[in-house]
Amino acid sequence: MKRPRFSRIILATDGSPESDAAVDWTIAFAKAAAASVDVVHVWNLGVHHRHGVWDVETRSEAESLMNETVTDLSAAGIPAVGQVMHADVTHVAAAIAETARQSQADLVVVGSRGISDWQSMIQHSVSHQLLCALHCPLLIVHAKPDSSKNGFQRVLAAIAGADDVLPAIRAAMAAASEPGTEVLVVHVAQSFVGAHGFAYVEPEEEIHATLEQATSLLNEAGIVCKAMIAHAGPVAQVVAKIAAEWRADVIVIGSSRTGDLGSIIFGSVTHDLLRASKRALLVAERLPR
Repeated sequence: MKRPRFSRIILATDGSPESDAAVDWTIAFAKAAAASVDVVHVWNLGVHHRHGVWDVETRSEAESLMNETVTDLSAAGIPAVGQVMHADVTHVAAAIAETARQSQADLVVVGSRGISDWQSMIQHSVSHQLLCALHCPLLIVHAKPDSSKNGFQRVLAAIAGADDVLPAIRAAMAAASEPGTEVLVVHVAQSFVGAHGFAYVEPEEEIHATLEQATSLLNEAGIVCKAMIAHAGPVAQVVAKIAAEWRADVIVIGSSRTGDLGSIIFGSVTHDLLRASKRALLVAERLPR
């Protein structure tokens, strides 16, 4: 399989501290992949939380913010252009997703506060809408990358199985663009009891086949990797704990936007991981149905 790269990146920014962190992550990913960046600021007349206060953003402030971000990227040697888009507060995610589609983006990067208030995710917040609307990978960040490291060197790929493997490993490959980056493939073994008492336990041979498929793809791409099985437990908490112990820079989660077994296991893991871990979270592409 051809090794994928994030060569065209969309950075959605809003001037929050989390959005500033997204700029740094964008620089790191863009340098590793020699990528170009489109900076998108969605402007509306709503109230914004910026620099610790709530205020109403003017059009000129939106343009100034966008230009500052483009300047920061250019100063880091990243080819960048920017645009301010107008959308009401209920269509921010749709505007970002449409821009990503039109530009054929390989990756969209956002700060966690830059796309939603995570406390409102149950109410179909913008974060949920963006995850549903995008087909390309989405990188969600809380904090700046570790400045003591040269790039990111440890990528944890959490996979379920079946159709989950390919998008997760493709995203992990693209994230592992830096020479010497290591990938840890993690599968959390699960069991289910249905409404009528039907129990499903993943067979050991199926688990090992899933991990073998993932590690073989990484090995073929020349990426150093290892695999581990974590036994049943709350998936997000288990993955977050392993990521902390292994000191992962980025967590990659598979295609939790499909209708297979992987989505049953990982359906809420994306949102749960955003609460359980402060590490950057890369949600893989959505495969066509």
